[in-house]
Amino acid sequence: MNRAGHWVESILHVGANEGQERHDYAANGASPCLYVEPVDGAFAILEANLAGMPFHRAIRAVCAERTGEEVMFNVASNGGQSSSLLALGAHADHHPDIVYTGAQRMVTTTVDRIVAEHSPGRVPNLLVIDAQGSDLRVLQGATQTLPALDGVYIEVSESPLYEGGCTLDEVTGFLRGFDLRLRWLNLDAAGHGEAFYCRPKPAVSMPEYDGVVSEGRPAAQSSLCEWSYFDAANGPQGGVDGPLTGRPGFHTDIEDAPWWQVDLEAVRALNEVRVFNRMDCARERSRTLRVLLSDDGETWRCVHDQGGRTFGGADGRPLQVRLAGERARYVRLQLAERAFLHLDKVRVF
Repeated sequence: MNRAGHWVESILHVGANEGQERHDYAANGASPCLYVEPVDGAFAILEANLAGMPFHRAIRAVCAERTGEEVMFNVASNGGQSSSLLALGAHADHHPDIVYTGAQRMVTTTVDRIVAEHSPGRVPNLLVIDAQGSDLRVLQGATQTLPALDGVYIEVSESPLYEGGCTLDEVTGFLRGFDLRLRWLNLDAAGHGEAFYCRPKPAVSMPEYDGVVSEGRPAAQSSLCEWSYFDAANGPQGGVDGPLTGRPGFHTDIEDAPWWQVDLEAVRALNEVRVFNRMDCARERSRTLRVLLSDDGETWRCVHDQGGRTFGGADGRPLQVRLAGERARYVRLQLAERAFLHLDKVRVF
């Protein structure tokens, strides 16, 4: 959860260096996570660090306010961490041990282009920017993305740290135009640090229907994990019966493509399947969730594929699969990978 009470669902990190924050992102359950890094050496390490982390993807690019401009990107001596489009400026006075050791010829892209190419149909809800003085230029290339964001975590400086760099006031003024307000600020004695901007926590529109047709109906699952034995509610019925808790209502064992299903005991016209993720930990295990329907429990049709994206639950941001009257007797939730399947509740309307 970020500093304004938003659950971090997915992240775009511009200026990711070697991906030092990757374990924090994974522990938070964010998926997918996109890491943008221009420096060749740092990017190679980033790719290696993300190996074995599904839905954490490295993108070699330099972000600015426009696409298609050829630039010389300066590479710094501290493992690339202080690399920038800009000359060092005051940075050289504050950190005389850090120098530029070379430059890479690159062509700029924008945050908007990266989102369109690598996260089509869903804007990551947190944007992290560490662009070494070019942070405002990165934001200026994100005008289509910013209205859909919940928050921006960004490096800031009261006065330019790099030659021609942006200031805290400029960043704050620009983001205010997108209703992203300063909520947290941490500056050192020289006026350099980090800031977090967000908008008021958005309300999620959840239509009301006449009734829940899944409650009390017989449920089943592909396996029963040892963790289920600590609480009777963690059998398959825990997925349809009882209140929202934010904890697992059912829990399979780890296996290939685990599933859970409910039998509505008759073919019914369905308006929506609403899936509430567990919120205590491991939210990312739902990232390949598929929703399937069947009339007979033998032949299944997929009506939703989560495609690597996480979702919320009792926080008011569950997965909502609208069905507009499609008819079925059985509703099955199934993962497309080897994992545990554990969710809070599934409500079928």
